[in-house]
Amino acid sequence: MFPEIQDVEFEENAERLKVVLPIRRQWIWFALFTTMLLFWLVGLIWGLFFTIRDVALSGERYAFVFTIMLLVWLYLWYRLGKILWRLWQYYAAGREIIFIEKDRLIIRRPVSIIGTTDAYHFDHISSFFFSFEHKCPGIDYGNQRVYFGQGLGPEPAQQLVKALNDRYFSHADDDY
Repeated sequence: MFPEIQDVEFEENAERLKVVLPIRRQWIWFALFTTMLLFWLVGLIWGLFFTIRDVALSGERYAFVFTIMLLVWLYLWYRLGKILWRLWQYYAAGREIIFIEKDRLIIRRPVSIIGTTDAYHFDHISSFFFSFEHKCPGIDYGNQRVYFGQGLGPEPAQQLVKALNDRYFSHADDDY
C-alpha cells in the first residue's frame, strides 16, 4: 500500500501501477510553441500551394527540378513540424502519468487523447532519485537523465521517490 502523498494519485491493478502527477504549466513555453506551430502550419500550407500551383503546373522548363527541390525542402519542414508538435504536446499537457509495469516504466503527458509517451525498459533504469538541482524526481536510463513530476513540491516528490524505491528498488542504496 502506498502512503498518502499530496497531489499524487495511485491506482494499482494486477498488471501495473499508475501514478498521476500534477504539472506546473509553463505559460511562456506553451505560448512560444503554440506560435511556432501556427507559423509552421501556415508555412506548410503556403509551401504546398506554391509548389503545386506556381511551380509544378507552371509549364516552365525548370519546373521539374525546382519542384523536386521544393519537395525536399517541404519534407524537412514537415520533420521540423513533428519536433514542434511533440514539444507543444509536452507543454500543453495538464498532468503527467507514470505507468510502472513488470518490465518497463512509461511516462506519459496526455493532451486529450494525444500526447507524448516515453517508455524505458526496467533492466536499464536506476532507482528513483530526487534531484536537488531540478527539485523533482528522476531516473537514470543508461547515460540519460529523465526527470518527471516537476509540478510536485520538494516534500511530496521525496515521499514519492521513497515510496517507489521501497516498492521496486528495495535493494538500492538509500543515499542515491
